[in-house]
Amino acid sequence: MAKLTVGWMYPNLLNLHGERGSIMALKQIGSDMGVEVNILRIEDFDDPIPFDELDLLVFLPGEIASFPHLMPALKDRGLAEYLEKGGYLLAIGTSGLMFGNSITREDGTKLKCLGFLDMQAKERKYVWGDDLHIRLYDSELELAGSQIQMADVNAKQPLATTIYGMGNNNSGTEGARWKNLIYTNCLGPLFVKNPWFAEHIINEILATKGENATAEPDHTVARNSFYSTLAFIEQKK
Repeated sequence: MAKLTVGWMYPNLLNLHGERGSIMALKQIGSDMGVEVNILRIEDFDDPIPFDELDLLVFLPGEIASFPHLMPALKDRGLAEYLEKGGYLLAIGTSGLMFGNSITREDGTKLKCLGFLDMQAKERKYVWGDDLHIRLYDSELELAGSQIQMADVNAKQPLATTIYGMGNNNSGTEGARWKNLIYTNCLGPLFVKNPWFAEHIINEILATKGENATAEPDHTVARNSFYSTLAFIEQKK
């Protein structure tokens, strides 16, 4: 049986919007594919990060105010080497902002970020919440969920085009991607609403390891929910 090891990064700090469900879904979807997904919790800033053992790092949404304390825990720890070698990292919601160039806070102060994604963010005075429907550039997969937008984003290499919703800054793009670092605003939880996206990421990682899934999961229930969501969004249009 193929195996994947997922680093669940700082779960007690990055825990907004019920996205813990995506971790649970990732493990279940892997099982449905005949893949053993092992979850390793990285709890504290000084915990070792075993990059050589990890196939995927997952950062769930967190408060922007926590990022000045969190980013030093990632700097000069081997993250750059991990990504350069093809390691996968998924950042959902606000946590993706840490991997851009900078965040301008509402009070005008500027927070220098990790600089992997060529993007800048500006914190919003009012949080934006709505449905979100996007199409990925690299695979044409469509995802649907919700968006709780705490900052407007200008990304040079977006992840997806926006079919409905604000996306990065209401200009038709959503998220960002550099190598295997993936950032999206799509919540839901992300993998509960869009299990085919989890399947896609797992298959990508397995391909880099020369391995294959042994089963194809049944997404019938999730697809029906997806089409129901799209019908609701169409009425809103």
